Amino acid sequence: MRRSKRESRGWRTWPIGDNFGHLLRATSIRIIRDVESGRFLDETIDAAFSRSRLNEGQRSLIYQITSGVIRWRGYLDFILSRYATKPIDRDIRYLLWITLYQVAFMKKAHYHVIKEAVEYAKNEKGKFVAGFLNAVLRRFVNDAELRDLSPGDASRYAFPEWLVDRWTRRFGKEAADRLLAILNSEPDFTLRVNTLRITVDKAMHDLAAAGIEARAGRLSPSALIVERLTPVIASTLFQEGSLRVQGESSQLAGMAVEAAGGPVILDACAGSGTKTKQIGELCPRTRIISMDNDRKRLGLSPPTGNIVCADALRPPFRAGAFDTILVDAPCSSLGIIRKHPEIKWRREESDISRFGTLQLSLLRSLWDLLREGGRIVYSVCSFEPEETTDVIHNLAKEKKFVLENPLPFLFNKDNFLSLPHETAMDGFFIARIRKL
Repeated sequence: MRRSKRESRGWRTWPIGDNFGHLLRATSIRIIRDVESGRFLDETIDAAFSRSRLNEGQRSLIYQITSGVIRWRGYLDFILSRYATKPIDRDIRYLLWITLYQVAFMKKAHYHVIKEAVEYAKNEKGKFVAGFLNAVLRRFVNDAELRDLSPGDASRYAFPEWLVDRWTRRFGKEAADRLLAILNSEPDFTLRVNTLRITVDKAMHDLAAAGIEARAGRLSPSALIVERLTPVIASTLFQEGSLRVQGESSQLAGMAVEAAGGPVILDACAGSGTKTKQIGELCPRTRIISMDNDRKRLGLSPPTGNIVCADALRPPFRAGAFDTILVDAPCSSLGIIRKHPEIKWRREESDISRFGTLQLSLLRSLWDLLREGGRIVYSVCSFEPEETTDVIHNLAKEKKFVLENPLPFLFNKDNFLSLPHETAMDGFFIARIRKL
């Protein structure tokens, strides 16, 4: 199984003593506990590190372990099911996940890692629990069948059974295995170059001069891919606004809006405004209105356009007010499991059709705001039919429109569908609809 390579983010103030092993486990358990209770991994880690005195290497290790544990949680529980028949204390289960991940995926010397975990359990839970933990971990180390399980087989255990079955039926076993493998791999970090300030070539040159290796994106001409984000965020380029963190598939949605054109644009589900800012940079002479029903998230929006806190199901605008509307709709987010591994443990199959119903309702509610001949750019970070092509087909039963080529580099296409195992990008869908 391949070795992890990761990076860090942030949590609370923790005293830094000589025993970093104890601190690592205590902090990691708290992060995992918060994620398991419903918080998002990134925001939990950011909170964990924001007031800490951990150095970059310590943060990197904690991030690597906690994100890896959430990513491989199903497989780690599969291992535990082989050796533990009785219920396991919550925090001891998390400690077992952490230690199993270190041994199986980080290739840490199992004797040292197990010894530290047992000592931690003894201090926190007593000798009996420490003995149980030691026995489980030793059995795994001596189990050649599990230790030598191929990454592909392990990936199948790292997803809910309903997802594995669904994708196997849809794509076949071989393609499904490739999909599972890439969605369970660690993501690269994708940047978007603000070409109003700097060229892509100059940005790559300046990053290289700062010791940061970057490569061009696959489809977006403004995308750069890096393996480490911390030095980028600390760089002058990032601080002055020449670089922004934005996934490549997400960038393509903004490009589709640019191609649609028009002097007045509505970003109807703007969230924190990532795409609003991109559109503002791509279309500097355009009036942009950024709308979302979450006032807190809107507070993070860039000062690129007007900000409106309202529900897209009940938009407060007159008919025909907009030339182009971006509907980056709420969705199952199954296309971005690679970046947010906790998503796969929170979704049920019924959620997919539920989101499809919501997405169709959003398109209906926004339809009259579009002038005749105007365009809707519909996008979701999902590749499921119920949220993509089915939504467009159902809309066609009610409204008159034509589908246009959404992106300039596509030929004879009426949508863009990114399947992660084919594009090596996030799962994503974009359609450009012209109202008749």
